[in-house]
Amino acid sequence: MKSTGEPNFDILINNVKSSMVDFMLEYEPKYTQQDIDECTELLIEYVINIHKTTNKAQAMKVVKDTILNLNLLNDRCDGTLIETNEREQIAEIIILASHQMGYSSIDDDITEEWREW
Repeated sequence: MKSTGEPNFDILINNVKSSMVDFMLEYEPKYTQQDIDECTELLIEYVINIHKTTNKAQAMKVVKDTILNLNLLNDRCDGTLIETNEREQIAEIIILASHQMGYSSIDDDITEEWREW
């Protein structure tokens, strides 16, 4: 797996990936390993890109673009890729990175405005 350069985020993203893979191996969801890899890549790019921002407006654009891309990916998978557990994990990653950059509170769900999952 490509790295974010942030070990804690790499662990969180790997947990999302593992959850999706485990579900895929046990059931027959409408997603593939390629979809999981795309989701993982979107999360890695999010962490990398938010750390490159210098202000909240730039960061919120990164958040919005990431959420919209995750929405599209999940739609292509008939809404089965991002279930409750994954939703919580993905939101945590997005919120935590924004919070660490000083753009939002840890209690502020900055994904909610655009999130369809």
